[in-house]
Order: sequence, then structure tokens, then C-alpha cells
Amino acid sequence: MKKSDVFPSEFYNSSDVKSGPILLTISDIRIEPVGNGTNTSDKCVAYFREVNSKKLVVTSTKFDAIAMIAKSDDTENWAGVQVVLELGQANYQGKLVDAISIRAPRRPNKLAAPAAPITRPPATEVELDDQIPY
Repeated sequence: MKKSDVFPSEFYNSSDVKSGPILLTISDIRIEPVGNGTNTSDKCVAYFREVNSKKLVVTSTKFDAIAMIAKSDDTENWAGVQVVLELGQANYQGKLVDAISIRAPRRPNKLAAPAAPITRPPATEVELDDQIPY
């Protein structure tokens, strides 16, 4: 049994994205207390529309990534914005550790459909009058 099974978290962490990226749609951003007991502080927290999704603590780096994707640094404009959470790495206390990285969803390659052939009416023989009147 894994620790995450025994002590489930209401927030996303790096172990949630080890099996692959997660596509999510932001529903709301709130400032709320995060932590336990005396180790509680107000943090920026993202909520998502997807059923059974967890919350995401939005750090300064994550805030900048979402702002770039949303093309706005105002969280009021983030509702409906899609983001992908994936495995990344970050420096923590001088060591490289697994972390959540945020990126924009990739757009499927939409190759332009080949242009329809131009249909021209069939050529008809035209009688040419080569006679030059003098």
C-alpha cells in the first residue's frame, strides 16, 4: 500500500504526474489557508472543473506559467483556461527534486486540406478566321 493511498492529499504533487501529464480546466482561483496547525499560511489555490480533480497550490513560478498561458496576470481571467500538469524538476534546498511543471496544451497538427482541383470547362474548338480583309 502506498503512502498516497493511506494519506490522500487534496492537492496535486509530483507523484500525481509521474504516470503522465494531466489536462485540466481552471474553474476558480482562491486565496485560502494551506498547511496544518501553526504551519498554516494563506496561499493562492487553483480549482479545476474536472470531476475528482485535486486543488493546486499556485507558487510564483506556476502563477507566471498560467498567466502566460491565459495571456493575463489577473486571476479573474483564468476561468476556462486549460493547462497541462506534467513532471518537471526544481531546485529545493540545493538538490534537484521532482516537481509539477505547467504548460499549455499542445494543439493537434491541423494540416491544411489539399486544395480542390480547379475545374475548367472543357476546351471547345473555336473557328478562327485567319483571313485578313484588304
